[in-house]
Amino acid sequence: MQLSSEIKTDRLGPSAGVRIETLLPVSGLQLIIPLAAIVLAFVPLVPPVEALEGGVTSRGVIEFGLILIALAMLAISLKQQGAFSFDVKNAAFLVISMFCWWCMVSAIWSLNPILTLAKAAELWCVSLAAMMVATLALRSRFDEGKLETLLALSLVAVIAGLIVANIFFWGKPLPTTDDASLPFDILGEGFSDERPRLVLAYQHALVTADLLAIAIISVFTSQLRKVLKAPLLTGLLALFWMTNVRGGSIGLIVSIAAIALLKLRRNSVRLIAVMLSISAVVAGLMVVQDRLPALIRPLITDDFYTLNSRTELWSKTLSHIFARPILGHGFFASRYLLIRDFSWAGHAHNSFLEVLLTTGLIGLLILGAFLLVLCREILVSRNALLLGITLYCLIQGMLNPVLFFPGVAMFALTLALIYAEIKRSSKAQAIGRSRGGWR
Repeated sequence: MQLSSEIKTDRLGPSAGVRIETLLPVSGLQLIIPLAAIVLAFVPLVPPVEALEGGVTSRGVIEFGLILIALAMLAISLKQQGAFSFDVKNAAFLVISMFCWWCMVSAIWSLNPILTLAKAAELWCVSLAAMMVATLALRSRFDEGKLETLLALSLVAVIAGLIVANIFFWGKPLPTTDDASLPFDILGEGFSDERPRLVLAYQHALVTADLLAIAIISVFTSQLRKVLKAPLLTGLLALFWMTNVRGGSIGLIVSIAAIALLKLRRNSVRLIAVMLSISAVVAGLMVVQDRLPALIRPLITDDFYTLNSRTELWSKTLSHIFARPILGHGFFASRYLLIRDFSWAGHAHNSFLEVLLTTGLIGLLILGAFLLVLCREILVSRNALLLGITLYCLIQGMLNPVLFFPGVAMFALTLALIYAEIKRSSKAQAIGRSRGGWR
């Protein structure tokens, strides 16, 4: 088994002597199944346990098991393709690996070292899976938009399966929290006539919204024919609306608008920069509690101006951050600090505060490096999927942890980033060689 330090278009690995043209392309099914397994790994298929309960849980075993199955399938595909190697010097992969390493170090002072180590390993495994999928897609010489299509189909397949599974979990395919006969209290979701929310399996409505949003963005950027894309988008948007989320709705609107503009003016770097700036402004407005656009006014309830008590939570989070500003309290240890004062808060409900609280200033600096790599790649590659997922994660991440947090959104973001980066690098190398050949 050999890990090469770089992927080349003509030869893979310094000593492999294998031309990419001689490698066997993988089928779409070979990628859809592991992609679906990773997506499904982040959907709770069993009722949750007490948030502060330690040790090994059935949910954790299922989650990590599905990720390992996906990694095994991808490893087999790489071996069958003819060269088990990938770009371990990829900038995004290196930054995420650095963050995961620091998270593992934070287990030394974490309030739950086992959980910290497990989640750090999980995040790294997810980034490794993204690297392997991107490598397989590149070597298989996929057409423009094919990987987006495979990701979209895997997400749609999981969502369809969860709707069917809901009949066994809840007794109906589309349960919402306004049904007093269902025990949603086990999910931390109380009965609500005012804001009924869709639940898929045993995951929180906010996580359900992330799953649906990433699916919508993937379908929108895919190669699927309009006769199939239109009904899929209509159905997914209807399901997303049923989740009744605020930040996610704004993030999705900005994301879809940005992708549409990018398709009209693909070569405009200035336009992309403006869209990234707008998303940053919108994310900031979410934090300072400005008014939402009239289009999603129905989502506003009486507690909007405290963002469901998030402002009080953030204030408390800052007090814990100031206690350990450099090192943090340990990756995924925030629940042990916050749940004493906020029974509903298993995390800081903000990506940047969560990273700062758990991994300190060092972790936040690594996240900043990741965002720099991300923005640079968007401006250079102008990849629609990468742009859409980035804008959604930036806005949604102001109200819930998404960045550097194991989940569907972070996996999709990592996959889009790594694929855009290695694809652009491969094209640049090919152009350089062709120009050299004419001299």
